[in-house]
Amino acid sequence: MRKDHRHSTFQRPHPTPKRLRTTIRFDGINPADFSTYDFRFACEDCSHFDAEGSRCTLGYDPQWHRKSFQQKSYELSGRMALCRFLEID
Repeated sequence: MRKDHRHSTFQRPHPTPKRLRTTIRFDGINPADFSTYDFRFACEDCSHFDAEGSRCTLGYDPQWHRKSFQQKSYELSGRMALCRFLEID
C-alpha cells in the first residue's frame, strides 16, 4: 500500500538561510609586484571616492579599502581587500 505524503506529519528541514551581506574577499599580492609597480589599491586613489565626505559615491563602505587599513593588512598577511569597482583618474 502506498502512503500519501500530502497528509503525513513529515516536515522537511528548513533551507539554509541566505547571507544577508557579502563578505570581503582578500586577494594575495606578490611582494615583488607590490614593491616594483606603482600599485593603486585604496579608496583615496579611486575616482568614486569623495574625499570631502570621506565616502564612496557608489555607496560602498570604504572602511575595508582605505589606504591605512590596506597597508596594515598587506604587512600582516600579504593580502588586500581589493575593490572591484576601483577606477583611476
